[in-house]
Amino acid sequence: MLDTVINFEPLPIRIPASPDELLTHDEEIALAKIITAWHEAEECLETGTGSAADIAMWETACARGRAARDELVLRNQGLVGKVARRYFDTGLTFEDLMQEGQIGLIKAANRYDAQRGTRFSTYAVWWIRQAIGRAVANTGRMVRLPVNLGQKVMQVRRTEVQLQQEFGREATTDEIAIKLKWTPEQVTNVQGAVVNVTSLEKLVGPGDSADTELQELLPDETVQQPEDEAEDYLMSSEIQKAIDSLGEWEAGILRMRFGFEDGEMHPLSDLARRYGLSREGMRQVANRALDKIRRSEYSTGLQEYVR
Repeated sequence: MLDTVINFEPLPIRIPASPDELLTHDEEIALAKIITAWHEAEECLETGTGSAADIAMWETACARGRAARDELVLRNQGLVGKVARRYFDTGLTFEDLMQEGQIGLIKAANRYDAQRGTRFSTYAVWWIRQAIGRAVANTGRMVRLPVNLGQKVMQVRRTEVQLQQEFGREATTDEIAIKLKWTPEQVTNVQGAVVNVTSLEKLVGPGDSADTELQELLPDETVQQPEDEAEDYLMSSEIQKAIDSLGEWEAGILRMRFGFEDGEMHPLSDLARRYGLSREGMRQVANRALDKIRRSEYSTGLQEYVR
């Protein structure tokens, strides 16, 4: 193989009649042989042995192999575009899809074995799909999906579009399942795996006047809502009035027991030590004070806040 490469003049290709014209199978075979010789020459160079003539021949084989690989890739660029168009609306731009597909095409050119009788276009499409599919699964979504699940999601989406064009309406789960020869449960599980992510900085608004970020319209769950804050304030005021109606000693005990004094709820044992009573004695004092509030005129106002 290597002996024939150094004397191989021009690459075995012809000028295409149109940019979309693929190589003939004979041209693919000839280029594949040169690429195979390139890989063999690289292995020889890695050994670090050989005469100056051998090294020159191997280097020539490598140069011609890279040129053959580039020609094989260049003449099959159209395959990348055809495959990439099937992955629209997957989270990657068309430019990114083309770039990932190009990586797959280069891998196919490096690995192509013409002796198996397969056309390069058939072999390359598989590699292009694999490269784009993995890129979509890894970076196309905020929530990463396994590669096999990502491919199933693409199957369902393509089928949805196909059936929508055919029926003029959105397809049902059962119709999608019949088309894919899946069960409805399988279709539902795949559809449920897709998580739509929207940026909080996305501008929203009517028509072309979208000037408000989405995050400005979402409620902050960590902040108390105004109506709840107002209700808490009114309830606190009613409780304070009820406690103030008691004697100074009982009022002071309840304020400390329920945190109205310093914002901290004091246990009965702490109050008992402070006032020189037993824990049980302090409990009875606090209960008597609460009973007075229940029988007072303030109990009616407090009942409005009891759920």
